[in-house]
Amino acid sequence: MGTETANRETVRLPTFLELGFSALKREVVDKGICSLCGTCVAFCDKIVIEAGESETAELPEFAEGYDTVCGLCYTFCPRTLLPLSELERRVLGKENAGEDVLGVYRSCYALRSKRADISGQDGGAVTSLFAYALEAGLIDGAVITVSDEQWKPKTKVATSYETLKEGAGTKYTLYPSVVGVKDAMENGCNAIGFVGLPCQIQGLRKVQTVEQPYAVGREKIKLLIGLFCMENFKEELLAFVNKKVPLEQMQKVDIKGKEFQIYDKDGKVHAIPLDAIKEYIGEGCSVCGDYTAELADISVGSVGSDGGWSTVFVRTEQGEVVVKGAIENGYVEVAEIADKGLGLIRRLGTRKRKNTQTNG
Repeated sequence: MGTETANRETVRLPTFLELGFSALKREVVDKGICSLCGTCVAFCDKIVIEAGESETAELPEFAEGYDTVCGLCYTFCPRTLLPLSELERRVLGKENAGEDVLGVYRSCYALRSKRADISGQDGGAVTSLFAYALEAGLIDGAVITVSDEQWKPKTKVATSYETLKEGAGTKYTLYPSVVGVKDAMENGCNAIGFVGLPCQIQGLRKVQTVEQPYAVGREKIKLLIGLFCMENFKEELLAFVNKKVPLEQMQKVDIKGKEFQIYDKDGKVHAIPLDAIKEYIGEGCSVCGDYTAELADISVGSVGSDGGWSTVFVRTEQGEVVVKGAIENGYVEVAEIADKGLGLIRRLGTRKRKNTQTNG
């Protein structure tokens, strides 16, 4: 890889002490392209997430009267500048240059948990991978997203197997989950795992790799698991869903084909056409072309594999260590993915990129 970028340990983004929150607000928040990833809040104590014009909309706000323009929020935000080629070379070892919508990866499997007490979204893949990483000492805390009885998401730092299982299952409403990384650091974790959406992975990769003058604890971030994502939804979706199925009766939610599916506690499936909930899609999703979390150590999604299995792309050396260790130690089992399954993922990834170009 004999390039200057490949030999550098950091990605150069010369914005520190130049552009602060006022620039972030003008270029991202006010333009409606904030993904609510939470990266700015996680690494700057002066930024908070507060309600916007609507009762449920949440947006980053500056909590103090004077902006010191340290540049953290603007530089770390995945919606300002995303030098994808440099990040790929730095994180993944080579550049994809947009050639494959699946991104750079070393191996691909269909994977499911072998643990009888793990019941995740599609085979319990993420929970089982984190469980192995915790037991093997590769991480000492996993930032997961859980939900309350009304399905409102919140982050939790799991440091034990039992706590880890509480986060099983996908949540389909926006939440600034990266704030959980800050919580993990404050709780004394020195080797942190995180699972989140592509935008959140992008933000954390910028934290890990950009040239910066601040000590923010980035060396403590050890494992990033990214989730496939076509789009995510504003919290207002929950009020809409509650009219169909009482939230406290919901057991699981999923997206299959062109339907948003709700599984109640009696086992009945309630299907809502995706077209009926388009108005609840987060505005920030319109500029994201990353379907498979291309900068993660491991990417996980249900598309491409049979029911009860997850599709897993292993992208980094750290990802390989975790997946191979989980297989060898009986946490998960794997199977091959058919070309038809990979073809479906490529089609969806291509569609997301095209939608981004259209919206852009």
